[in-house]
Amino acid sequence: IDPQNIQECVKDALKMCARKDFTSISFPALGTGNVQVSQVADAMFDALVEVVAKKSVSTLRLVRIVIFQTAMLTEFYNSMLKKENTDVQEEEDTDAQEAVTDLQDEGSLSKGNKPQKPERFVFMDKEVDPACFHICGDSQAKVDEAKQWVKDLILKEQDSSIITDDAIINLTTSDRQRISNMINTMGVRVEQESSQDKLTIEGITKDVLKVTNEIQKMLQRIRSEEELSRSAELASTVVEWQYQQQGGQYQSFDLIHNFRLEQANETKKQHVEVTIQGRMYKVTLPNGPATDNHGNSLDIRRIDKAAHDSLPQYWDTMPDNYLCQSFPIQPGTSEHDEVLGLFQATCQNSVLKIERIQNPSLWRNLQIKKQEMDSKNCHQNNEKRLFHGTCPLIIDTINANGFNRSYAGKNAAVYGNGTYFAVEASYSADDTYSVPDSQGQKHMYLCHVLTGDFTEGQRDMIAPPAKSKSTTQLYDSVTDDPTAPSMFIVFNDIQAYPAYLITFI
Repeated sequence: IDPQNIQECVKDALKMCARKDFTSISFPALGTGNVQVSQVADAMFDALVEVVAKKSVSTLRLVRIVIFQTAMLTEFYNSMLKKENTDVQEEEDTDAQEAVTDLQDEGSLSKGNKPQKPERFVFMDKEVDPACFHICGDSQAKVDEAKQWVKDLILKEQDSSIITDDAIINLTTSDRQRISNMINTMGVRVEQESSQDKLTIEGITKDVLKVTNEIQKMLQRIRSEEELSRSAELASTVVEWQYQQQGGQYQSFDLIHNFRLEQANETKKQHVEVTIQGRMYKVTLPNGPATDNHGNSLDIRRIDKAAHDSLPQYWDTMPDNYLCQSFPIQPGTSEHDEVLGLFQATCQNSVLKIERIQNPSLWRNLQIKKQEMDSKNCHQNNEKRLFHGTCPLIIDTINANGFNRSYAGKNAAVYGNGTYFAVEASYSADDTYSVPDSQGQKHMYLCHVLTGDFTEGQRDMIAPPAKSKSTTQLYDSVTDDPTAPSMFIVFNDIQAYPAYLITFI
C-alpha cells in the first residue's frame, strides 16, 4: 500500500457517505504498518480536504480518525497544522478550511459545530474540479520560488467587484437567469448576501468587468422603471385619461399610458401612440380621437381631478410648457422676510438667496392628500413647515419630481426608511444633510409636510404602524419623540412639497 492508495481509499469512503446520506464516518490510521505515519496523515487529510472543498458530501457532519498510539497522534496533529497553514489557508471561506480549523479545536472534522455563516444566495454554485500543480526542482528554494510565481500569476489575473444598490432586490427572474448564463459562459462567481443589497463578482479581470457592466445596466433599467411607476402613480392622482369604444362606456387607461398621455399633453405634442387592448392607436391631442392603422377611431377625454384646486395666488405666471420653475424672492419683501425668519430662528448661517419652487402637479397632489387627511383625522392640524437639507446634485430632481423615499439611508435612517424633515433649520444645516458644493455653498428646503397623526418611528420601518391592533388605519408619519419632536419622517412621497430653496454658507 502507498500514500496514493490511501488517499483514493479515503475519497471512495467519503463519496459512499454522500451516496448513502451518512452523517458520520470513522477511519483507522490506514497503512501505518507499511508507510511512514506522516505520509499516511498527509494522504488522508489531502483526500478529506479535496472532497470537502467540492461540497459533494452535504449530509456528512462528523469525520473521526481513530488513533491508538500517542506517537502517531503527534504526527497526525502536525500534518493537520501543516495543512491549515498551506493549502487550505489559500482558499478563504471554504468548507475545507473550516473543517481543518474544527479538527484543531475539537480533534475531529465536524461541520455541525462550526459557527453559522451569514445566509447568502449564490446565483450558481456548480462543482468545479480544482487545478492541481505538482512542482519538482533540484532544491526546495527553487520549488518555493516556482510556487510563488504561479500564485502571483493567478492572483494577477483575478479580480473582484462589489455592487451595492437598493435595486438588487428587484432583479427579475429573467435578470437572474441572464446572470446565471454569464456565469456559465465566463466562469465567474456572483454571490448575493441576503441581509444586504450587495452583489460580489469574482473571476478573471476582463470577465468580472463585463459581468459588472451588464448587471449595472439591469439595475439602471430597474431604477428607471421604478421612477416611471412612481411618476405614473403621482399623475393618476391629478388627471385621468379615458377612451370610449363605439357604443360602450368610457374606460380608464392604465397608469403608464395615463402618464404618457398627460406628459405629451403638457409638452404640447400633437400626437402620441398608445396601446389599447393589444392594438396600437395614434392619439390626437388634446381632445382625440385615437385612430388605429385600419382607420378605426375611439373617443378620448381628459378628466382633471384637481380642477377645483387653485394654485397659490402669490405664485408667478409660468410658461405653458413649463412643468416646474424656480423664482428668486427679492430681499425685503414680506415673503422673503417670512422664510428668512423661520430659518434664522434656529440657524445663524448667512443666507445668500431664497427661491420659490413652483410645480403645479406636485402642489395639487399635496392638496388632494391634505383634503383626504383632514377628513380622515377629523381635524385640520395636519400640515407643518419643516426643513430638509439636500445635496446640490439632486436639487433639479427634487424640484421636478418631489422627494423620493428611496433616498432613505443616504444620510440617516434611524427612525425608518422614509424622507426626513427637521423642525429646526440648525439641524438640517449640518454638512451631513446640507452637503456643501464646490464653492462651499449649502442648500436647504423649507417644505410643506403633511405629518397628520404621528407616533414614534423605528429603524427599518417602511411604512407607519397601525394606530391600534383593532384597526388597519395607519399613522400618517413617524417622529423621533412624539412629545417633543425634532424631526418627522414620511413614507408617501406626495406628503411633502419643496416650497422654498434656501442657499446659504
